[in-house]
Amino acid sequence: MLVFKSWWSSRPDWRTLRTFLLLLLCALIPIVVMGGILGQSLTDKEKAALDDAIYRKASRYGFALSRELETHIQLLSVLSESPRLDPPFQTAEFTKIAERLRVRIPVWEYVRLTDLRGNIVVSVPALADRSRTNTVVDLESHNAVVAAASALIGNISRGPHGLPAFPIRVPVLRQGKVVAILSAVIRPQAVINVFKANGLPEGWVGWVEDNKGRLVAASTSQLALLGGPAAAFVKHEQSGEMAFLTGEHVEGQKLRISLAPVAGSNWTVYCAMPLSRYAQATQRGFLTMLAVGSFALLLSLAAVFLFMRELRARRRDEEAIASGYRLDALGKLTGGIAHDINNLLMVFQSGTESIKRRRNDERRVDQILEGMQQAVARGKTLTQRLLQFSRRSNQDAETISIYARSPSITDLLRQAAQDTVILITEFEPALWEVTVDPGAFETALINLVTNGREAMPEGGDITVTARNVQEMSAETPKLKGPGVAITVSDGGSGITPDVLPRVFEPFFTTKPDGGPGLGLSQVYSFALRSGGVVTIASVPGRGSAFTIYLPRAKSSVDAADRKSAITGELPRSILVVDDNATSLAVTKSALEDHGIEVTAASSGSAALDILRRQHNFQVVLTDIRMPGMSGIQLAHVIQRDYPAIGVSLMTGYSEELESGISVSFPVLTKPFTQERLIEALLQASSRTNVRLNVLSFRK
Repeated sequence: MLVFKSWWSSRPDWRTLRTFLLLLLCALIPIVVMGGILGQSLTDKEKAALDDAIYRKASRYGFALSRELETHIQLLSVLSESPRLDPPFQTAEFTKIAERLRVRIPVWEYVRLTDLRGNIVVSVPALADRSRTNTVVDLESHNAVVAAASALIGNISRGPHGLPAFPIRVPVLRQGKVVAILSAVIRPQAVINVFKANGLPEGWVGWVEDNKGRLVAASTSQLALLGGPAAAFVKHEQSGEMAFLTGEHVEGQKLRISLAPVAGSNWTVYCAMPLSRYAQATQRGFLTMLAVGSFALLLSLAAVFLFMRELRARRRDEEAIASGYRLDALGKLTGGIAHDINNLLMVFQSGTESIKRRRNDERRVDQILEGMQQAVARGKTLTQRLLQFSRRSNQDAETISIYARSPSITDLLRQAAQDTVILITEFEPALWEVTVDPGAFETALINLVTNGREAMPEGGDITVTARNVQEMSAETPKLKGPGVAITVSDGGSGITPDVLPRVFEPFFTTKPDGGPGLGLSQVYSFALRSGGVVTIASVPGRGSAFTIYLPRAKSSVDAADRKSAITGELPRSILVVDDNATSLAVTKSALEDHGIEVTAASSGSAALDILRRQHNFQVVLTDIRMPGMSGIQLAHVIQRDYPAIGVSLMTGYSEELESGISVSFPVLTKPFTQERLIEALLQASSRTNVRLNVLSFRK
């Protein structure tokens, strides 16, 4: 076997032969599958024919029984219009007419006239047992006829002697008012006669249930069960909206059941055939499908084996090519970054050398320092672009008013909608503020409007609305609390249910030209980074509506409040914590230039040791990324143990902040200016003062 395998794999045309076999199997599989489909189709047709036979039989019984009951109602209605029933009732004359009718209609066990309370005024024949109550048994149906003033088929019940019967009741109307109720009490034999007249195939079963699940009649001899629960005769599934059910006969036989309503009553007629006979239709098809399926399985396994080998080979080739592309792209990216950074470093290299040579030339030194500052700004812009490229930075988020920006937003959206679409914007004037990246927010709306425009190639309306939501959990279970909902709806072609779950996947698109498929993915990413969600509702042929839910901003600080919040006196004593000795020295020197007493620490644990010995610091300025204890952890310890000391953070890059963690301390992004440094220190001092003032009122 190993020798054969070695020989087979060493043949030069193995790849071509393998491809040929794969194509051959792919050609055979559809043939086999079509054979299986044909066998299944024939089986389905045979089962459908049996179901149709059961349903037709049930419908025929329902129609025949409805006509039978309608005949009794018409006869009673004619009798109810007799002058002998005009109040006061002529009981003797009524008795004669009723007796003649009973002779012509033997299934009428009793003909009774009752008052509006259900008391029997006249009974034909007369009641044999004078000791029992003189009131109708089925008082529920009696009261229903009085209330509705129309004929009704009552439910089956057992009388005083334990015999089952059901009433047919019609109102006796005089001048539009019900003065009495005329009833015919009928034994179930009348319904059984309908089954006998229409016939049932051998082994089939038929029965009738009222709306309370009681057995009215059955095609088999089950007289003892009549009037009792129908489940004692046949246990079956709840019908609901189903046309076909399964059940079990009292004799243990499984049944395939169909049902039909009895018009003019609250009854249901059931017709059933043995499930074993119904299952025979599937056995022949099953055996055929089993043979075809086994053959198809063998072919499929062979095809899958060859396909997987081919796929693995191609994947190895594709991964090698993709890896080359990634390495090439990474090389170009790193080369470009290295080029930009080297240019910036060159500015500092030449600048420092020039300052050393021309320390006394103040004009020249100022020019060099200005160039260095510009290089710092370009370097900071470069790092921000890198963070945006990685889609992790959300540091540009700010609290904005959507309504205040609505004019500029509307202009942008009209440009995206172009001339073929009418843009309608509805923004509530009292919209709450939200905390988002303004640029990303506008881009998300433009993507949604563009998506709606492309869904309406012949033009239409796109509506953009923004409203407040008191409790977002009432509309989307993923969010709680108050928020703002921005909805973009169109009247386009809509999205089919099979595509709907995938619309937010990156690179997924249904456009004929195979577009990039990143627009809706950007919307989803923006909503997620902003602490919200985006939902979609769509009806094919009617359009789509995308809704972005954003939490309400926790605070609203305008420019004047911000300016006033950062005024005050600089702290006199500061503890600076940074594991980078150069950065620590530069920051310490910058603070000392402002006359601030500075103490340095190279780690979080060293800073806590200093704080245990010395408590006169007003602010602690700490780097975030440090070995051991991070700056954020150190800040929380200081906030807990030394509430009188303010904290400000600084970082060049923080994994915690980029992952979305929220901090309550001012954050300086390196490199920072002297003005931004002073602003952060003032913010830290002012927040400490506010916190202490609040604490002073606690008991």
